[in-house]
Amino acid sequence: MTFPVENIPQGKYFHSTRQVHATSRDRIAAWLVCIAFAITVGVTHAAEVRGLYEAEVLVPDKGEQEQEIALQEALRQVIGKVAGKWDGKNTPVIAEALKHPERYVEQFLYRKEERLGGGPSSQHRRLLQAKFDPSAINELLRSAHLSQWGHTRPSMLIWLAVEDGNEHVLLGDNDRLGLSKVLRQGAAERGIPIMLPLLDLDDLSRIDEADVRNRSRGRIFAASERYTSDTLLIGQLSAHSTTEWEAHWELLSGPGIMLGSWMTRADNRTEALRKGVVRAADLLISRYTIPDAASPADEPASELQLTVSGIDTITDYARTVRYLENLQPQGKVYVTRAAGERISFRLAIPGGKMAFIRMVRQGNTLTEATNSQTAHINDPLAPAAPLAYHLLP
Repeated sequence: MTFPVENIPQGKYFHSTRQVHATSRDRIAAWLVCIAFAITVGVTHAAEVRGLYEAEVLVPDKGEQEQEIALQEALRQVIGKVAGKWDGKNTPVIAEALKHPERYVEQFLYRKEERLGGGPSSQHRRLLQAKFDPSAINELLRSAHLSQWGHTRPSMLIWLAVEDGNEHVLLGDNDRLGLSKVLRQGAAERGIPIMLPLLDLDDLSRIDEADVRNRSRGRIFAASERYTSDTLLIGQLSAHSTTEWEAHWELLSGPGIMLGSWMTRADNRTEALRKGVVRAADLLISRYTIPDAASPADEPASELQLTVSGIDTITDYARTVRYLENLQPQGKVYVTRAAGERISFRLAIPGGKMAFIRMVRQGNTLTEATNSQTAHINDPLAPAAPLAYHLLP
């Protein structure tokens, strides 16, 4: 993934009717260096999703009928991941495609995997891995009037406290319980990138299992600062009874910004976790994707110019670019101008200006700028009636 920065002639875009002070030029230069640095080190790497056109399905054996059913399920998963906001209903176009999944498959294979928590004598399960043709899938979505969600998506950092017998555990990236794999598989079903804490000395000096179990948000947010993540999923998993597991969840996009809270139950902890992370992914999909009725996938994209103020740090810049990329299937955002804490962008949005305004109003990342925040937009060379927004905390 790249964030293109256009090669802009200095005089055309950075001159105004007044002389530009050296300090302003320095700030502009510093920001362009920061932007280049962000591109180089991949500030937003956690939000780029791979394998959107791939799926993995459990199969009982390699029979022809089982293979057909597995490929149908794999195709359904891929449609859901690429489209993002899809309710699973089979329109005539989708129903016809599911009858012939082999038309969309590039390749598939079988593999065996040890069951979670298994020992030397544990059974293995058989999985079918399928890779689909991206061009064919994209054309299918256009025919079905389903929007496509780009490869860059909001990332999620998960803090999970687990009651394991008499022991309370804070789940990390390489946990001994094998539950991190369950979370990744659940998020992969919806095409959402997730992270788990490293739980190294840095983390453990800031947070422990009790902080997560007690929802100590101050400590949780402090420990999360080192990770580049758009949202936090906070969970607590415990045995509700001898036959049932229960998990409580909160999804936040910032201090005090609650996106949702819910509970999941299942007869095993694996399913309780899977349900929880899938629910979180669905909340993000509802928040960030374009409604199909508002912007059909086959509607041409219109180019927009906008200026965003309140971008004071590299993190602010990365968050703004991620958000703008998530609003368009192509996922390309071009920087056209930088001045102090304001950056101008160019991007293409299906449905044009009104669709863009509607999507921004539905979220809590940008807000329409006030008169004082737009007073700088008086350059005679600037586009007429530019869109102006302010980045929210």
